[in-house]
Formats: sequence, C-alpha cells, structure tokens
Amino acid sequence: MNDPLDDLIDRADRALSVMHDATEMLSTLRIVRRSPDGLATVTVDGSGAMVDLYLQSDLSRESATQLENSIVATAAEAAGEALRRRASVLEQMQSSLSDT
Repeated sequence: MNDPLDDLIDRADRALSVMHDATEMLSTLRIVRRSPDGLATVTVDGSGAMVDLYLQSDLSRESATQLENSIVATAAEAAGEALRRRASVLEQMQSSLSDT
C-alpha cells in the first residue's frame, strides 16, 4: 500500500525532473539562420537574443542599407523561430506538469 506522502514525493520528483529538462532545453536552444543573399549568418538563443553574427568576408560591394536589411531580417527570422520553439517547450512542460 502506498503512503499518500510517498505519492506526493513521487509527483514532486517527476515535476522537478520535467522542469529541469525544460530548463536544460531552453538554456541550450540555439537557432542559426543565413540570409538569402549570404551576407550574414545569425545565431540567437532561446529568448531570441542574438549571440553570434557572422558576416561575409568581402562586403565591399554591398551598401550599408543592404547589409543592415540582411542582418535585421535574418535576425528577426531566427528570433521568431526561437520564440516558437521556446513556446513549444513551455507548452510541453505545462502539459507534463498537469499529468503529474
């Protein structure tokens, strides 16, 4: 026969494990996107913040406006994907916690 306290401890352990897994996924989440024109490659973290930017080695033929547009559009695309994945992880966590 299971003690109610043992059941409570098991549920708490499962919930803690679910939260730990979600935290780990979010902390390691990285999205990398390359601009269609190849000028920029952007990496964002799980919150959509840019953590790396790589620019093509020869930008002498590109205007500042073109480069700016390329970086901003690529970063926005990467951030959008990161936020969608983050929402998915949080939804899965919430669902798992509801099941415990």
